[in-house]
Amino acid sequence: MAADVALGKSSAYPKTAAVLALAGGMVMVLGGAIFIGVASFVIPHMNLANITVPNGMDRASLPGLISGVLTVMGGFGLVCGVIVLISATMLLAKVGGRRAWGILILVFSILSFVGLGGFIIGAILGILGGVLTLRWKPPAS
Repeated sequence: MAADVALGKSSAYPKTAAVLALAGGMVMVLGGAIFIGVASFVIPHMNLANITVPNGMDRASLPGLISGVLTVMGGFGLVCGVIVLISATMLLAKVGGRRAWGILILVFSILSFVGLGGFIIGAILGILGGVLTLRWKPPAS
């Protein structure tokens, strides 16, 4: 494949881009699931005796606030990851609309930064996959 690229030949379909986006989507889903797990099982049981809270806020409401924020971030990252996974799978299955799948992969990989983008590496892999999909040109016949 490297020799084909060096000779100016292009692959028959953007498989590398789809695999990168697929890997990025998996990492995003994993990151979202870990965030939700931490928000549900770890944060509520933490000892917050040594934490100073702002004026007007009750110490007892702090775990719920932190847990809620992490749940929203994790849920958003999970949804973005699932959309990237579905788009990469459809791209890999050679379903028409390569440009639309590439745009979906790129947009939701960028949006996944709200949910920490699968520890950031998932978002970067998704962005690379989306950009490679959009830059790919079918070989001239």
